[in-house]
Amino acid sequence: MITKRQLGLFILVLGGLLLLASLTVDFVGVGGWGEWGPLQRIGLCLSALALLVGRLLLLRGEHPA
Repeated sequence: MITKRQLGLFILVLGGLLLLASLTVDFVGVGGWGEWGPLQRIGLCLSALALLVGRLLLLRGEHPA
């Protein structure tokens, strides 16, 4: 059985990876935008939301998800 803490940790990891990918895409040189592209902004917003939801679930403890 998956607990809210495990689910929160999983969502935190996914949100962190999405944040890292959104921030490093400029260094790799993907895309033709000069600065922050619209997909990067969407990725940053989604990663911030995932980090918030993951943190809230992590604080809920060992209750079943």
